[in-house]
Amino acid sequence: MKIKFKSSLHRKYFTEFISGNVENPYASRNEFVAAVFLLSADKFLWKRSASALTGYSVSFDSINLSGISTEGYALFTAAKGIYRGGADISLNELCDRNLIDDTVLMTIFAGVMLLRNGFVMLNWRSV
Repeated sequence: MKIKFKSSLHRKYFTEFISGNVENPYASRNEFVAAVFLLSADKFLWKRSASALTGYSVSFDSINLSGISTEGYALFTAAKGIYRGGADISLNELCDRNLIDDTVLMTIFAGVMLLRNGFVMLNWRSV
């Protein structure tokens, strides 16, 4: 199975960050890869998150969420939960179509798959 990106812009943000900041993506913690994948899925969220990332960690507390969309917040919450090992987003929230559309839901599920199976799920080839 290959993980799908939410959009071509999502793929671009993720690929550029990983290529420029991570020496060996396959050696990265699954939690980190999944969090970067989710944070890079939303343009506004990514602009707020990029400065909170290093090549190996995410500082969620330094990300300013003011003005973020509901879907961006869902991606942030899922990324934070995956990274820190908590359940910050509920099943009820994930199942509510008025809060989260199918594309975002599938992106969150892709993040969970990355957590479970690691970077290999992306079928990565160097850029």
